[in-house]
Amino acid sequence: MHQALISPLRLAAIVYDDGVAVDAVMADFARELQAAGTRVVGLVQERPAPRSTPGATMSLRDVDTGDVMSICQDLGSGAMSCKLDADALADASVRLRHMADRPSDLLFISKFSKEEAAGRGFRAEFAHAVDNGRTVLTAVKRGLVDDWIAFTGGNGALLQCEPAVLRDWWRRVQARAA
Repeated sequence: MHQALISPLRLAAIVYDDGVAVDAVMADFARELQAAGTRVVGLVQERPAPRSTPGATMSLRDVDTGDVMSICQDLGSGAMSCKLDADALADASVRLRHMADRPSDLLFISKFSKEEAAGRGFRAEFAHAVDNGRTVLTAVKRGLVDDWIAFTGGNGALLQCEPAVLRDWWRRVQARAA
């Protein structure tokens, strides 16, 4: 990623703690922006069912089309954990790359997680989007903020997980673009 090109108004991460419904906050913000006529694309994570629910999986929702894709392997009814599906993540990565190539006002990338911190997941898609001048919004768990800062070179904005904070950031993005 060309760190000299990263602007806090073009790359932002919502910082959240365990138990915070950051996925719902992102999905609601995407819908709010769409209702206001903003061209948004990207993938937000669907809130997973509780782990005790048989067949509980993690999935991603396309904020533009509403399509939902599972990103977990089906390990059977006795499985107590969710295993990320490498093929499904690859498909999601291709989708994100195409989204980053389309004109839009804002690209949502569900999360910068342990996978991205380890150099996998959507890490290349973050870099591709930024390199292509896209404005990106993601979420990062508080325990991974140092990894996020290392990845971005200390650039980009860290936002509180509050709708008013997101709206304020978006107003600044729009003012800068005008």
